[in-house]
Amino acid sequence: MGRVSGDYWAALMWLRVRSVRLLSNTGFILTLAFALGLLVPDAAPATGSLMTPLLALVMTFSMLGISADAFTDVRRLPGPIAISLSLNYLVLGGVIVGLSSLVVSDPEIRTGYMLLAAVPPAVAITPFSYRLGGNTTFAVAGGVAAYLAALAITPLASLLLLGTSFVSPLNLVTTLLQLIVAPVVVSRILRRATFFSLLERHRGKVVNWSFFVVCYTIVGLNRSVFFGNPETLLQASIVAFATTFVLGEVIDRVARWAGANRADRISFALFGTRKNNGLAAGLALAFFSATAAVPAAILTPFTIAHFFWLDLRSKPGP
Repeated sequence: MGRVSGDYWAALMWLRVRSVRLLSNTGFILTLAFALGLLVPDAAPATGSLMTPLLALVMTFSMLGISADAFTDVRRLPGPIAISLSLNYLVLGGVIVGLSSLVVSDPEIRTGYMLLAAVPPAVAITPFSYRLGGNTTFAVAGGVAAYLAALAITPLASLLLLGTSFVSPLNLVTTLLQLIVAPVVVSRILRRATFFSLLERHRGKVVNWSFFVVCYTIVGLNRSVFFGNPETLLQASIVAFATTFVLGEVIDRVARWAGANRADRISFALFGTRKNNGLAAGLALAFFSATAAVPAAILTPFTIAHFFWLDLRSKPGP
């Protein structure tokens, strides 16, 4: 009897540990959000009103991991800055605009791609770079520079690609101040707070579950597109696959040909394939429609799958 009881509690403890790990896994959380958005989308209209504050919260907690030194170091690293900005805004942004113009027929979906091209890289590039064995110094410097540059590049690119008749310059700048400047300032204040260690300990959970709500909302609001418009879904999937798996492979091979080491190539591939999907979706919902957020929603599972692919390939090499 005692042995059976012991086995029972051991099994419960094993399940508990596995459950905790699963509920902390970014891929599982976003996959769950995607599935729930398709299966039970009824709460999506209500959670839509939470998009801006949740994205601001995600940005704030993501920036907690960046030390104050990173903001001064960027001035001493012109190479990484130039490469990261070129890869993310010119290469990735150019491919998104060009390919979506050729493949996508729905004008609202194309609008969503214009926004994706204009937004800065994903905040997760730095932790992803660390996880995959990339050049973390390059990732931090390039990421900070990209977000500082976004204050000028994102509104200018949005207006250039979409025009002032679609986007109010003042409203766009105001939104960017809420989603980029305010989180940077607040994160600097929180890093000096006495309870910073507590925030740092739970940073990943806050970011993951905030993204859960964002992803659920986007998918839930666009459920009809996923089930009722296979042509649009296929077109968006082609663009998503090309801008993650295909473009990432091209960047890696070009960088290898140019003599870049493995760590640099990993970071190059991340900057050349990752946009801030949440920010693009937030701008789409704020200025256009739920349909314009579809590209960000469809791109999300592809970026997760691409990360797993990079993780499988990230073995020591030349």
